[in-house]
Amino acid sequence: MSGLPTKQQLESAAGIISVHMPPTPIIRWPLLAERTGAEVWVKHENHTPIGAFKIRGGLNFMTKLHEAEP
Repeated sequence: MSGLPTKQQLESAAGIISVHMPPTPIIRWPLLAERTGAEVWVKHENHTPIGAFKIRGGLNFMTKLHEAEP
């Protein structure tokens, strides 16, 4: 894939990932909002079973690879 993913690719990846990974919380950060003058929300990917978001790309890649080359 080159460039930005399409809406269809994003929806497909979300469907694959949601089967295996629980959603992670998005938490409002008032201190950052105060300092930046904007409402700030932080997605806590460290709340996944492995503690990082990196598994999502690999999971999607391996699923697509298996579909293309069973």
